[in-house]
Amino acid sequence: MKRFKWLSFPYFVWLILLVITPIFVMLAMTFLSMNGMSFSKAVWSVDSYARMGDPAIYKALWNSLVVAFFTVLICFALGYPVAYIISFSKLRNKMLVLLVMILPMWSNSMLRIVSWLRLFSTDGLAALHLLGSNEAVIFVTVTTYLPFMIFPIYTVLEKMDRSLLEASRDLGVPAWKTFLKVTFPLSLGGVSSGVIMVFLPAATGFAISQTIGQGKVRLIGNLLQSVFEKNNYNFGSLLSIFVSLCIILAILLIIGLNSLVKKAKAKLASSSLNKGGNL
Repeated sequence: MKRFKWLSFPYFVWLILLVITPIFVMLAMTFLSMNGMSFSKAVWSVDSYARMGDPAIYKALWNSLVVAFFTVLICFALGYPVAYIISFSKLRNKMLVLLVMILPMWSNSMLRIVSWLRLFSTDGLAALHLLGSNEAVIFVTVTTYLPFMIFPIYTVLEKMDRSLLEASRDLGVPAWKTFLKVTFPLSLGGVSSGVIMVFLPAATGFAISQTIGQGKVRLIGNLLQSVFEKNNYNFGSLLSIFVSLCIILAILLIIGLNSLVKKAKAKLASSSLNKGGNL
C-alpha cells in the first residue's frame, strides 16, 4: 500500500487550498477592520471580539441548538423504526423502498421549503398560526433531514451479523431484551452517524427558519447571513469560527456519549456472561 501513497497527494493539496488556507484567512480577518473584502485599507482591530458580548448571538445560538436537538430527537424516533422495519423485512426490493424515500431530496431544497410555506399559508392551516413558530421550523427541518437519520441506521442494521440474534433467540431471550442488549447496541454506530448528519445542517441552516419562521425564529445561521449581507466580513469570520467550534464541541460530546454507552453495554454483557451467560 505504501507504493500508492503518492496518490493521496492531490487530496492533501486540495485540503490545504480549500480548508486549511481559508481557516487561516478567516482567523486573520477577525483581527482586521476593513471595508468589504479590500485588504488595501485594512487596519488591525479587535472590534469584532468586543462584539462577541452581544446577547443576541447567544440567544440565536441557543435557538439553533434547541431546534437541532428536537429535530434530532424526532428524526431518531421516526427514523429508527423505519430503518429497522425495512432492514428486517422480507421485501425483495428494499432498495426500491429506499429510493422512494429519497426521491423528494432530488428536488431543490428551497423549492420544498416554499412548498411547505404555501401549505402552511392555506386557509385551514393558517388558522393554526403555525408560520413563525418554533414548531413549524422543527417540523419542516425534520421532513428535510429525516433520510439522513434513516440511511446510516439502515446500513448498520443491514450489515449486522444475524447469527447473534439467532443465538439470542435460541437461548430463549425475549425479543424486546434481544433488541435492547444486542440489536440496539450494535446499531449505535449508525445512530451516532445519523445524529451528526442531522444535527449539523439543522443547527447551522438559515433557509428554513427564514422562510417558515417568518423572521420570528432567529437562528445562528440567520445571524451569520445578516452579518455577511452587510459586508462585515471580519465579524462574520469570527462568528463563523465561533459557531464551528461550538458545533465541533457538540459533535465531540455526541461521540463521547456514544463511546460511554458502548463501554457500559460491553461491561454489562461481560458481567452477564460471567454470571451464567444470560443476556
